[in-house]
Amino acid sequence: MTREAIDVVRAHYDALGRRDRPGVLATVADDVDWQFTGPPTIPFAGAHQGRAAVAAFLATIANSVDVLAFDVERMIADGDTVVVFGREHFRVRATRRAWDVDWIQVHTVRDGVISRFREYTDTAAIAAAYDA
Repeated sequence: MTREAIDVVRAHYDALGRRDRPGVLATVADDVDWQFTGPPTIPFAGAHQGRAAVAAFLATIANSVDVLAFDVERMIADGDTVVVFGREHFRVRATRRAWDVDWIQVHTVRDGVISRFREYTDTAAIAAAYDA
């Protein structure tokens, strides 16, 4: 399953890079369990259950920040789990403050789609950028 899992996750990031929201959503399960843990200052933080909730998560990000950089640096797979290391530099439109952080995103692939997502990053830096 490792090769298939990497291919699914790679397709996910390729669609993100093209800003192809339908393409991104096609890579996640209808019942995906998507979590970005962080304080309520971050408008997209929290647990998001299902494809529609992930669409709202992505829309919140797209509507509130300018993407200055988003780089996937490395992928490691073991069975149905793909761990992705990367870096992002975003600027919040409302505050004009930016964050520049490393992140780790963990994807579980089931039946050819992402069924579980967790992100680990410096949420204090992200919250500070949103804090007016």
